[in-house]
Amino acid sequence: MTAPAKRSPVRYFVLLLDALRRQGVETAQLLRKAGFEETRFDRRKMPLLPAEIEAFVASARQLTGRTDLGFEMGSLIKMNSHDLLGYGMWSCRNFDEVMWMVSRHFHLMTETFTMTYRRTRSHGEAVYTPVTSFAPETLRFMYEVMATSHGNQVRLTFGQDTPVYDIHLSMPEPSHIARYRALAPARFHFGERGLGGVRVVMGADLLDKALPMADPHVVKEVDERCGILGQRPPPGDPGWGDYVSMMLRDDLGELVTLDDLARRINLSARTVDRHLKKENLTFRDLSQKVRFERACELLADPAATVVQVALGLGFTDPASFSRAFRRVVGVSPGQFQQRLNSATDAGR
Repeated sequence: MTAPAKRSPVRYFVLLLDALRRQGVETAQLLRKAGFEETRFDRRKMPLLPAEIEAFVASARQLTGRTDLGFEMGSLIKMNSHDLLGYGMWSCRNFDEVMWMVSRHFHLMTETFTMTYRRTRSHGEAVYTPVTSFAPETLRFMYEVMATSHGNQVRLTFGQDTPVYDIHLSMPEPSHIARYRALAPARFHFGERGLGGVRVVMGADLLDKALPMADPHVVKEVDERCGILGQRPPPGDPGWGDYVSMMLRDDLGELVTLDDLARRINLSARTVDRHLKKENLTFRDLSQKVRFERACELLADPAATVVQVALGLGFTDPASFSRAFRRVVGVSPGQFQQRLNSATDAGR
C-alpha cells in the first residue's frame, strides 16, 4: 500500500500570501495561476500536498519575479504561528527545551521535512532534512523558509541579547544575500558540502538562556496533546527514486553513501534499499547517474578542466574519473567537451 503524500499546513503559506497582498501583489491571480480556489487558503489548518506547494511557489515566483520568497515567508513565522505547539514552545524553560519539544512534534509543522536535535555540554545542533522530492527551486525555497524561520524565532525570543550562532544551508549563495547579513548575530553559510538540508549550530549561551514564560505544567499538557495527534510517521513512499536522486543532486560534491542518507532520515540502509528495489532501482546506480549528470554540467563550462571537475566530484585520481566517465557516458571527458564546443561553434 502506498503511504499518503507528505503535507504542510496552509497556515504558513497564508503568512506569505497576506504579505504579498499588502505589497500590492494580485494574490487572487496568484492562486488562480497555481490552480487553487481562493477559499482554499481561508482555513489555516488545511494541508497542502507537495505538488500544491510546487505550484504555489512557481506561481508566486512567476508573478512577482522575486527569488527571495522563501526568505520572506520564513521571516514571518513566529512561535505563535504553530498553534498549540507554539504555545508549548513559549512555555519552555529555555531554548534547549524548545528544541527538544520541536524535534518530538515537528510533523505538526510540516511532514515534508524532518528535524533532529542533538545536544552536548557546549552546543546543540538542529538539522532540517527534506523527506519528499521537490524541484530544485522549490527545495531552495523550503531551505530558506527553514533557515529564516529558525532565525526569526530566535531573534524574537532574545532580541538584542541573542548570542552569535550559525546556520548552514546546502544551496548556493542567493542573490539576496544582503537580507541575510541584516539578520546578525545569526551567521549564515551557503554551499555546505554533504547531504542537503539546513543545519543550525547554537552554543550553550543561547540554548541555556531562561525564557520569561516558563511553565512546566503547560509544557507537559501540550506535549501530551501533541502526542495524541500521532508520532512523526517515517517516510513512507515519496517516490524513492526521485527522492534519493534529489538528495544526491543536493550534496554539492561530497560522496554520499547509502548509510549517510539513511541516517539522516532515521531509517536503516536496508529499508531505503528495499524501497528502491520496489522501483527496480539501486542506490549505486542512482548515485552514479546523478554524479555523472553533474559531471556533464560542470564540463559544459569551457573554462572547466577535467582535473577540476574530477576533484569537485570527490575523485582523488583524475584518471579514475576519466575511466568512469567513459564507462557511463560513452566518451572521455575531453571528447565530451570537444563535442560541446563544436556544437556551440556550429550554432554561432
